[in-house]
Amino acid sequence: MDITKSREESRKQFEYEAGKALCLPTSIIELARKGDGYDHAFDSMNIMHPLNGWWHWWKLSRESIEVELPEPGHYDRTSQFAVDVYEAISAAGIRIKGES
Repeated sequence: MDITKSREESRKQFEYEAGKALCLPTSIIELARKGDGYDHAFDSMNIMHPLNGWWHWWKLSRESIEVELPEPGHYDRTSQFAVDVYEAISAAGIRIKGES
């Protein structure tokens, strides 16, 4: 997945969760998008500031994930490398899509 698509998916997840927290439909949150933040349309509802703050911390939480992966040159089989990468990601507490 390219980085732009990944960021867009993350923003959609954020807007869904923000909508739930604010008891608003996701479509209302999406309409407030303005660049990399949210428009002042929410000023009258007194939620614009929390949305921008939440979005800021959401992005930082995604950017701060760091996982040390094994060196690929030390493996005779690709499958063992894949297993070790999977285990490193899981050990970091990152949920893997499609897993329960």
